[in-house]
Amino acid sequence: MPRWKYTLGLAVMLCALGLAQVSPEAAQLLEKMRLAHGGPALANLRTYQETATLTTFSGPQPENQLTVVSYADFPSRRLRVEYRDGSKLIQVLQVTPAGGQSWSVVSGSKALEAELAQELRNGLFQTWYGLRLGSSGREQARLLGRHTFGDRTGTAIEVTTQGSKTTYLANAQHQLIAERYQNSQGQMTVLYADLRRVSGIQIPFQARLYADGTLFAEVKVQEARVNPVLRPETFRMP
Repeated sequence: MPRWKYTLGLAVMLCALGLAQVSPEAAQLLEKMRLAHGGPALANLRTYQETATLTTFSGPQPENQLTVVSYADFPSRRLRVEYRDGSKLIQVLQVTPAGGQSWSVVSGSKALEAELAQELRNGLFQTWYGLRLGSSGREQARLLGRHTFGDRTGTAIEVTTQGSKTTYLANAQHQLIAERYQNSQGQMTVLYADLRRVSGIQIPFQARLYADGTLFAEVKVQEARVNPVLRPETFRMP
């Protein structure tokens, strides 16, 4: 057999194996989840801006409260998170195709640690954001059956997208009710609540975050903007 035919056949076989990593059942559930969260409106999500209250916990008691403003530009793979104490900007974390950067009132500007930069990038394909892709562009997706995360029980689906791995938990209406993934803080479990429709997209306005089973933060969205214009100055560091 000519070498080029062998190489072509091997490439086709490897491609088929890659496609087989997304099971038909998983692909079907991902499409249903995208539809449940907005269908075409979610598929057309390009940019997103959110203002939220972040409450951290020490044990069962609230410890600190900050305002968090985040900006996501999905086509250009840019994500920026600003932390404010009242109206005072105290920290900025962001990733762009050029790399990761951080700034704080304490340490000024510096390059973002590689691990944290990757965790921020993963966020572009996790949470309800990641459902915008449906079953397309996934490296791997498989159903795990019935699972319980915290006080939520539903159908679990493990998904890998551009290296970002997460496990979604969906209810009977195919809505996202919880999520689980691994990061530098350990096993993260996020419980979602208070779904609201914004510009045709169902967005969870509340999330409780657990690290290795311990509650450490709660997020309550104050404002959500779908497809706002994000200019280059939006991603300018202080």
